Amino acid sequence: MAQIVETLDEMSSGLVDAKDLLLMSAEEEDQAAVDDVAAEVERLRASLEKLEFRRMFSGEMDPNNAYLDIQAGSGGTEAQDWANILLRMYLRWADKRGFDATIMELSAGEVAGIKGATVHIKGEYAFGWLRT
Repeated sequence: MAQIVETLDEMSSGLVDAKDLLLMSAEEEDQAAVDDVAAEVERLRASLEKLEFRRMFSGEMDPNNAYLDIQAGSGGTEAQDWANILLRMYLRWADKRGFDATIMELSAGEVAGIKGATVHIKGEYAFGWLRT
Protein backbone atom coordinates (compact mmCIF):
# COMPACT_ATOMS: atom_id res chain seq x y z
CA MET A 1 0.00 0.00 0.00
CA ALA A 2 2.85 2.36 0.83
CA GLN A 3 4.29 1.84 -2.65
CA ILE A 4 0.98 2.80 -4.24
CA VAL A 5 0.72 5.97 -2.16
CA GLU A 6 4.32 6.84 -3.03
CA THR A 7 3.62 6.33 -6.73
CA LEU A 8 0.52 8.54 -6.54
CA ASP A 9 2.48 11.27 -4.73
CA GLU A 10 5.21 11.15 -7.39
CA MET A 11 2.63 11.36 -10.15
CA SER A 12 0.86 14.27 -8.49
CA SER A 13 4.04 16.29 -8.03
CA GLY A 14 5.15 15.32 -11.55
CA LEU A 15 1.93 16.69 -13.02
CA VAL A 16 2.28 19.95 -11.09
CA ASP A 17 5.89 20.31 -12.26
CA ALA A 18 4.91 19.51 -15.85
CA LYS A 19 2.13 22.10 -15.76
CA ASP A 20 4.46 24.80 -14.42
CA LEU A 21 7.17 23.97 -16.96
CA LEU A 22 4.63 23.95 -19.79
CA LEU A 23 3.36 27.41 -18.82
CA MET A 24 6.91 28.80 -18.67
CA SER A 25 7.82 27.11 -21.96
CA ALA A 26 4.77 28.54 -23.69
CA GLU A 27 5.60 32.06 -22.51
CA GLU A 28 9.18 31.74 -23.77
CA GLU A 29 8.13 29.80 -26.89
CA ASP A 30 10.70 27.10 -26.07
CA GLN A 31 9.78 24.05 -28.18
CA ALA A 32 12.51 21.87 -26.64
CA ALA A 33 11.05 22.41 -23.17
CA VAL A 34 7.55 21.65 -24.48
CA ASP A 35 8.90 18.39 -25.92
CA ASP A 36 10.45 17.58 -22.52
CA VAL A 37 7.08 18.17 -20.86
CA ALA A 38 5.40 15.86 -23.38
CA ALA A 39 7.96 13.14 -22.62
CA GLU A 40 7.39 13.57 -18.87
CA VAL A 41 3.61 13.37 -19.28
CA GLU A 42 4.07 10.17 -21.32
CA ARG A 43 6.21 8.71 -18.52
CA LEU A 44 3.51 9.60 -15.99
CA ARG A 45 0.87 7.96 -18.21
CA ALA A 46 2.92 4.76 -18.30
CA SER A 47 3.18 4.83 -14.49
CA LEU A 48 -0.58 5.24 -14.26
CA GLU A 49 -1.12 2.24 -16.55
CA LYS A 50 1.14 0.10 -14.36
CA LEU A 51 -0.77 1.23 -11.28
CA GLU A 52 -4.09 0.38 -12.94
CA PHE A 53 -2.75 -3.05 -13.91
CA ARG A 54 -1.75 -3.74 -10.28
CA ARG A 55 -5.21 -2.65 -9.11
CA MET A 56 -6.99 -4.88 -11.61
CA PHE A 57 -4.87 -7.93 -10.80
CA SER A 58 -4.50 -7.64 -7.05
CA GLY A 59 -6.14 -10.99 -6.25
CA GLU A 60 -4.10 -13.71 -4.57
CA MET A 61 -4.48 -16.11 -7.51
CA ASP A 62 -4.25 -13.58 -10.37
CA PRO A 63 -0.52 -14.12 -11.19
CA ASN A 64 -1.01 -17.88 -11.65
CA ASN A 65 -1.64 -20.16 -14.62
CA ALA A 66 -5.21 -21.33 -15.21
CA TYR A 67 -7.31 -24.24 -16.36
CA LEU A 68 -10.23 -23.48 -18.65
CA ASP A 69 -13.04 -26.02 -18.91
CA ILE A 70 -15.60 -25.81 -21.71
CA GLN A 71 -18.67 -28.09 -21.71
CA ALA A 72 -21.29 -28.15 -24.48
CA GLY A 73 -24.22 -28.78 -22.16
CA SER A 74 -27.66 -29.59 -23.53
CA GLY A 75 -28.60 -28.56 -27.04
CA GLY A 76 -27.16 -31.30 -29.19
CA THR A 77 -25.13 -30.52 -32.27
CA GLU A 78 -25.57 -26.74 -32.03
CA ALA A 79 -24.32 -26.68 -28.44
CA GLN A 80 -21.33 -28.84 -29.40
CA ASP A 81 -20.55 -26.56 -32.34
CA TRP A 82 -20.79 -23.50 -30.07
CA ALA A 83 -18.43 -25.14 -27.55
CA ASN A 84 -15.94 -25.69 -30.39
CA ILE A 85 -16.23 -22.03 -31.41
CA LEU A 86 -15.54 -20.99 -27.81
CA LEU A 87 -12.53 -23.29 -27.65
CA ARG A 88 -11.05 -21.80 -30.83
CA MET A 89 -11.76 -18.29 -29.55
CA TYR A 90 -9.96 -18.89 -26.24
CA LEU A 91 -7.01 -20.59 -27.96
CA ARG A 92 -6.58 -17.61 -30.28
CA TRP A 93 -6.99 -15.18 -27.39
CA ALA A 94 -4.29 -17.00 -25.41
CA ASP A 95 -1.95 -16.98 -28.40
CA LYS A 96 -2.54 -13.27 -29.00
CA ARG A 97 -1.72 -12.52 -25.34
CA GLY A 98 1.45 -14.61 -25.53
CA PHE A 99 0.17 -17.38 -23.27
CA ASP A 100 0.95 -21.07 -23.80
CA ALA A 101 -2.36 -22.93 -24.22
CA THR A 102 -2.30 -26.73 -24.11
CA ILE A 103 -5.42 -28.83 -24.67
CA MET A 104 -5.36 -31.35 -21.82
CA GLU A 105 -8.62 -33.16 -22.68
CA LEU A 106 -10.89 -33.02 -25.70
CA SER A 107 -14.11 -34.96 -26.31
CA ALA A 108 -15.28 -34.73 -29.91
CA GLY A 109 -18.95 -34.20 -30.66
CA GLU A 110 -21.04 -36.87 -32.36
CA VAL A 111 -21.70 -34.86 -35.52
CA ALA A 112 -19.79 -31.58 -35.18
CA GLY A 113 -17.99 -29.57 -32.55
CA ILE A 114 -16.93 -30.84 -29.14
CA LYS A 115 -18.67 -32.21 -26.08
CA GLY A 116 -16.05 -30.71 -23.82
CA ALA A 117 -12.45 -29.60 -23.48
CA THR A 118 -9.98 -28.67 -20.77
CA VAL A 119 -7.20 -26.22 -21.62
CA HIS A 120 -4.17 -25.40 -19.46
CA ILE A 121 -3.20 -21.78 -20.02
CA LYS A 122 0.28 -20.84 -18.83
CA GLY A 123 1.59 -17.33 -18.57
CA GLU A 124 2.00 -14.32 -16.36
CA TYR A 125 -1.38 -13.33 -14.91
CA ALA A 126 -3.25 -15.92 -17.02
CA PHE A 127 -5.75 -16.55 -14.22
CA GLY A 128 -6.29 -12.84 -13.67
CA TRP A 129 -6.97 -12.20 -17.35
CA LEU A 130 -9.41 -15.11 -17.58
CA ARG A 131 -11.12 -14.06 -14.35
CA THR A 132 -11.87 -10.52 -15.58
